Amino acid sequence: MGTIIVTVEVGDRLGDRFEELDITVDTGSTYTAVPRATLERLGVPVGRSLPSETADGRIVPVDVGETIIRLEGLQFHTPVIFAEENEPSLLGVVTLEQAALAIDPVAGRLIPTHLLRY
Repeated sequence: MGTIIVTVEVGDRLGDRFEELDITVDTGSTYTAVPRATLERLGVPVGRSLPSETADGRIVPVDVGETIIRLEGLQFHTPVIFAEENEPSLLGVVTLEQAALAIDPVAGRLIPTHLLRY
C-alpha cells in the first residue's frame, strides 16, 4: 500500500467558510494537522497547547484547536493541530474514527468502517 492522499475541506468554526486541502492519511497520527496559516485565515482559535511526540521521538508542544471538516461527504467538528510551515498536513485517526472511515489497504483508499474485510 502506498501513500493515500485525500481532499478535505477545512472550515471556520461556524461552517461559513471553507478551504480545500490535499492531505495525507496517517494512521500513526492521533490528530489531524492543518497548516497554521490556513487555520488562522479561517479564524480558528488555539484552544490549548499539548505535548506531542514527533516521528523521531522528540516531545514538542503543539497548538490544538477545533473546527469543522468536510470529508467523504460528511461534515463534522474535529480537533486539529496547527502545523508549522515545514510540517506536513496529515489526516489523523481521531478524524477518521469520527467519520467512521478506515483505510482499505488493498484498494489504497478510505472506506466506511462497516465495509472492512476481516
